[in-house]
Amino acid sequence: MIATAFVSIKRVNNMAGRKSKYDEYVKPYLNQITEWSRSGATEKEICTALGIALSTFYEYKNKYSELSDALRTGRQSVVLDIKAALFKKAIGFEYEEKRGVKKGDKVVSTEIFRRYSPPDTTAAAMLLRNYDDEYRDRDSAQTDFKRQEVEIKKALAEANNFGVDFDDM
Repeated sequence: MIATAFVSIKRVNNMAGRKSKYDEYVKPYLNQITEWSRSGATEKEICTALGIALSTFYEYKNKYSELSDALRTGRQSVVLDIKAALFKKAIGFEYEEKRGVKKGDKVVSTEIFRRYSPPDTTAAAMLLRNYDDEYRDRDSAQTDFKRQEVEIKKALAEANNFGVDFDDM
């Protein structure tokens, strides 16, 4: 879907000696990679646009921090936009809605309406779960298992006189 917007990159052979594939296929396109990442492209789509294998791309990400940084920069922008939209939805917002008024087949005027989108409780709950410790989901079954595990370890340690203090866990 997104890959169709990418222009396939054509390379010209350089007779001055062979550069690594990274220098030829990836490094010159770091700014474009950031933009692709910002527009929501997957790593597979980026690889297709660059003409490299996904496994090679993963190697380059681990080897070259500038590639990882380019991807991270693009994604951070998207994440910030999504957070802002979620916040806006959680607290409610006003917006303008425009409608064309037709007479026959022709639009003769445009009406502008002021609308209000009320706060969304699901968005608010999601924000609270992620940003406020008081509202974080607590899995009571998991908590019970952890408590039992600590008690068993404590009993074993006391039985074996290891002197390990499990109260600090």
